[in-house]
Amino acid sequence: MISRAKLAASGSEQVDSAGKRRIIALGQKNQDLLPSGQQGTTMIISGITHYSRLAALFVIAFALTACGGGGGGGDGGGFLPDPDTPNNLALSLTIEKESVPANVAQRPAEADSPHVAQIAIEVSDSGTGLPVVGAEVSVSFTGTRVGGLLSEEDLAGGVDETLSSVSVQTGANGDARIFFVAGTVDGEASLRVRAERSADGSTAGGAEVAASILVVNTAGPAAALEFTGPFIEAIRTNRVEVGLAPDETVDFQNGTYSRVVSVTATDANGNPVATNTPILFRLIDAPLDGYPESGPGSFVIKGSNGNPLEGNFSFEAAGARFAALGARVGDRLALDADPDGRSFFHAGIRTISELPEGEPGSLLIRTDEEPFRVGEDQGANVPYVIGRARVGNIQSLAFTDANGTASTLLTYPFSNVGRTALLVAQTEDFSVSRVFNPGGPVYLGSLEEEGLTLTASTRTLTSNVTNGVVSLCVRDGNQVPLPAQSIQFSVGDTFGASVDVNGQGSSGALVTGAGGCTSAVVNVRDQLPGSDEITLLFSVQSLGEPSEVEVTILASGSGNLIGNLNCSSRTLGLVYLTDSGEPIPNALLSASDFTWPSGSPNFIFTPASDGGSSAGVTDSNGAVAVRYSITLPQPEENDQTIEYTATFETGSGDAQFDFRCGFTVAGTGPATDPQLVIQTSTLPDATDGSAYSTLLESSGGESGSQKNWTLVFNDGAVGLSVSNSGTSGALLSWASPVTGSYDIVVEVSDQGGQVVSKTLNLEVVDP
Repeated sequence: MISRAKLAASGSEQVDSAGKRRIIALGQKNQDLLPSGQQGTTMIISGITHYSRLAALFVIAFALTACGGGGGGGDGGGFLPDPDTPNNLALSLTIEKESVPANVAQRPAEADSPHVAQIAIEVSDSGTGLPVVGAEVSVSFTGTRVGGLLSEEDLAGGVDETLSSVSVQTGANGDARIFFVAGTVDGEASLRVRAERSADGSTAGGAEVAASILVVNTAGPAAALEFTGPFIEAIRTNRVEVGLAPDETVDFQNGTYSRVVSVTATDANGNPVATNTPILFRLIDAPLDGYPESGPGSFVIKGSNGNPLEGNFSFEAAGARFAALGARVGDRLALDADPDGRSFFHAGIRTISELPEGEPGSLLIRTDEEPFRVGEDQGANVPYVIGRARVGNIQSLAFTDANGTASTLLTYPFSNVGRTALLVAQTEDFSVSRVFNPGGPVYLGSLEEEGLTLTASTRTLTSNVTNGVVSLCVRDGNQVPLPAQSIQFSVGDTFGASVDVNGQGSSGALVTGAGGCTSAVVNVRDQLPGSDEITLLFSVQSLGEPSEVEVTILASGSGNLIGNLNCSSRTLGLVYLTDSGEPIPNALLSASDFTWPSGSPNFIFTPASDGGSSAGVTDSNGAVAVRYSITLPQPEENDQTIEYTATFETGSGDAQFDFRCGFTVAGTGPATDPQLVIQTSTLPDATDGSAYSTLLESSGGESGSQKNWTLVFNDGAVGLSVSNSGTSGALLSWASPVTGSYDIVVEVSDQGGQVVSKTLNLEVVDP
């Protein structure tokens, strides 16, 4: 049982109904006047400091007689101190707890925390019993630093740093509160509480009391382990001390890294276990599959259907082939049970003693180690890994500190940076174990100085590159190559081109090989001349900012747009070629800035773009055909010269073709004959495969002269013809019409020199 607080000779102790200690002290001068049998009693009687010792004894005797004989009641007289004369102080101290647990985890101080004890102080006048307002109260302690003090204000304000001495003033009721906060170690805190009147600054008549609070360590045995490392920041380079060799440039050449591995051990109540509790560490890093070709690798001998025999030494997994996959006697069997699941008690690691012949899915563990722990048999559902520590090594034994943390060192060679591993921490009696199996790299490089760096063999590739190779390498802060690192890649705006890296398209990931390097094979198609450069970004992630490399795919040079214009037939052939004469397919072509004096140009592109026939896309030969119509103005007295222009342009704007067609419409001269006009405005439909003919009519022109008709443009209607018929008309005929819509141009002239043309539409429909 914890002993009660020690009291100074100047005070007495009472225990209230709640178990709190109340310690009462009188001013020193008054206590000297009390008989030894009555010092420190709960009734406080204060003499007047100006009386002699004899007079004081008389007063005390009178007061005690009055109390004992019942003569001091009501109006019955009796001696009372003068309320206007200050007497010695009376000090009352109530301690909330006799002992508090050590605050090993260094949790914040709060009023209701188990690590915090309240010290309530009351100061009164020993003569009148009235509370003393504004008295100076100081609390201090000496000896082992097992805790500290906080004022009520500092505790409420969340102050973390405690003090060995705190001073406060009493409030309106003569009271004050101080809080004791336990430290991280156990021991006894010897407290000294002193009260002084502050009005005159005098120390005479003050009161003082001593007490103690025990700080105890109540941690139980380990009930849980939790890995708090390894972290990347914990990696350190094992540096040589003899300096650099003649051909060395970086001081890391003993070939190994070490990293701190830490676990915290707590008892069933979440408290850190006792200092120097031993923790054992174990390591498995082989055999692996896929390292470094596909990343950190994965364990070869593993499964999720392990079935340990509770309380015994045998283990089996249906369908497993332990020996065939490389398991051998002396290997480790790690059970990776869910720490929060029903089979948590299986977690741990043991040594294989036998692989029974003819039983590929069975094994036995060493009997000089602990058997599998006893618990509810849930069948074959425990994850397991079998292997050994082939590459790295770990210091197997560590001890917990005051926070319950045990730390050790894992050491491994530079050549295996990026490798996965499995770590196990357990208590000496195997009662508590924890497995760290991240499924990713545990052997990490150093991030000292610049951290991970990514380099590329080239920063530029040609346009429309085929099988362009970029060698990428990852190194750590010591410039050690890092295998099994994931390099992400992505492409910005491709401007219509197709970009592929290693068959993954425009985004994906590459993995570095044994030398910390990998190759990116880049293919680019349909990069149009005049389009912008394309940026290919490679990136490797580290703790801080990622290390990035940009590779620029250069822009393609300007192309050439060549046109074959036939103004009379209203056709334009366009071809889009590179400087070397290679056709550029899938390029958008359109017309703009056209000036058309009369009517609409109505450009029709073949092949047409996705948006319709008003724009075109070059075919595999880089070609686009364009048709258009022109409506000439009616003749006037004087000749007319008409020019039609337009600009044909590629979608990237790198090449243009200027369209220009000029026509002369002869003037009629002085008006002697009526103006020649084509009267026919519409044509009847023709039927596919059936002979077709219709009459074209004109009016005006030179009177009585023969009219000469011409088919200027047949729009692909092969076999369509026109012949003169009489002095004004003509016969339009087609022996075998073909389904389609045709914009044809006919022209008529007379002997007087008048010429007029007209565009007519002929529809050939299916029968």
